Parts: sequence; structure tokens; C-alpha cells
Amino acid sequence: MEKIELRKARDFGQLFNDSISFLRINFKSFFGAIFFLAGPFVILTGLLMGYLQFITEKLTTANLFSGGGARSMFIGSSVSTTLLFILIFLLTTLVTNASIALYFKLYDKATPQELPIQRSNISPLLANACLQLFYNLLLLVLISGVIGLALVGIFYILFLIPVINVLLVPVLFLAYVILLPALIYVLSVANFIVIRDNILITAAIGKALRYLRGNFWWTWLLMFCTVISLTMIYFLFNTPYLVLTLINTFTRRAASLNGIAPTKSLWYVVFGALSTLGSMLIMSPIFSCFCIFNFYNHEERHEGTSLM
Repeated sequence: MEKIELRKARDFGQLFNDSISFLRINFKSFFGAIFFLAGPFVILTGLLMGYLQFITEKLTTANLFSGGGARSMFIGSSVSTTLLFILIFLLTTLVTNASIALYFKLYDKATPQELPIQRSNISPLLANACLQLFYNLLLLVLISGVIGLALVGIFYILFLIPVINVLLVPVLFLAYVILLPALIYVLSVANFIVIRDNILITAAIGKALRYLRGNFWWTWLLMFCTVISLTMIYFLFNTPYLVLTLINTFTRRAASLNGIAPTKSLWYVVFGALSTLGSMLIMSPIFSCFCIFNFYNHEERHEGTSLM
């Protein structure tokens, strides 16, 4: 089987084309492994998300048509479902990211004769990889919380100064547009580096940032083009969910005038599952693929590990 070499310095066109070629050649193996390993968790997360949205609609309907007893029942159900959703969503994210990272780690070391990578090669390593990502996620949340509090304090003081207050808003918006794609790239590729190199998330982020020097605008353009392309896929999977929400908004207003409570529980659950399925099993692997190819490109330009 043909192998797309990861450890290779590429220009922008080669990077984009080879990423697409990788997805095309390894489509069945790559997406199949992720679907069978993470798919059950993703589907469960989607069903819970749809049911949670249904409960939210029920709360609104109960507020319009019922008394406090009905609202109390739905509020209790909403809280328990939300907590369950958060736990399942966390597990789903860990399994999905670990499956993607392990696939590329094994693919990097495999010879053409050992391809395609099978899910049986990934599954024995999955539990340990999820645990590794979990405690690194806790470390990242802790560090991000400290940095976030420091930034809030700094901006609070700056906003108290009238002149800076006026100038700071457009500067922050420009910084957001420029830095957000690079930040998403660094955090995404850091999960892969944690699994590949068995290092902490802080060291992984440091490595990604070190390789990003001199390649910032290259990476920004790649992330921008990738996000624009994936946006079409996002709307494809989320259009039914958005249309249902829009229709239900108008029907609820009409029903409030007639005293009739609308119910669309099944459609919320189905469309919620479809939305999550597209986001986590299609968009996330594709985006990670472009990030990982870009990282190997940076690594080769800095280290030349393939030559060694």
C-alpha cells in the first residue's frame, strides 16, 4: 500500500495536497478505526445533546403553559442530564483525540507492507493514551485558569483608563483574529505530541510554539483555509438541527397564543446525534490531519529527523 511520508518538508501546495492524498488513500482505515473506537461514545454524546436540547425546550414550554411543579421536574432532569452529558463528552473527546493521535503515531513508524493501520493495532493502546490525555488536560486547565485570571486582572485595570479603553477594543479584536487560528493549531497538535513523544502538555505546547517561529503566517493561512473548507461540512451536518430549532421557535410562539405545547423530542435526539457525529468523527479527524502534517513539516525544517 502506498504510504504518504509524514517526515518531509513541504511547500504550501504540497502540504495541502499530501494531506488530502493521505485522507483519500487511508479513508477506510483512518475513519473506520476512529468510527469503531470512538463512534459509540460520539453517538451517545449526540443523543444526550439532543435530549438536553429537548429538555430545554420543555422548560420553556412549561414556563409558558404550566405551573412551578412541571418546571421543577424538568429542571431536575436537566441538571442530571447536563452532568451526564459533560462526563460523556469529556470521555468522547479523550477517546477521539487518542484514536487520531495513535493512528498517526503508528502510521509514522509503519512500513508500506504494514499498512493499512487496523483498529486492532490501536485498541490495546487506547486506554493508556486516554489517561495520558486526561491528566495533561487537567494540567492545561489549571495553567489556563491562572493565565486567564491574570489577563482578566490586567484588562480590568487597562479598561479603567479612558484613552486606552477606546483603543483596546479594536486591538483585542485584531489580536483575536490573528492569534486564534494559531492557538487552535498549537492546542490541537499538542495532543498528538503528548502521545507521540510521551511528554507533558507544557513541553508539547513549547515544542509546537518553537517550530511555529518563522512559520506563523504559513500556519495561519493553512488553518484559515482548512476552517473555511470544514465550515461547509459543519453546515451540512448541522443544517437539520438549526432548521428544527428555527421552526420550533416560531411554532412555540404560535402555540403560546393557542395554548398548545409543541413536542419534537425524537427529532432533537436524532439531529443532535447527527450533528455530533459529523463534528467529531469527520471534521475533527480532517482538521487534525492538516495540523499533524503541518507539524511534521515544521519539525523537518528545524530538525531534519528524516535525514538522521
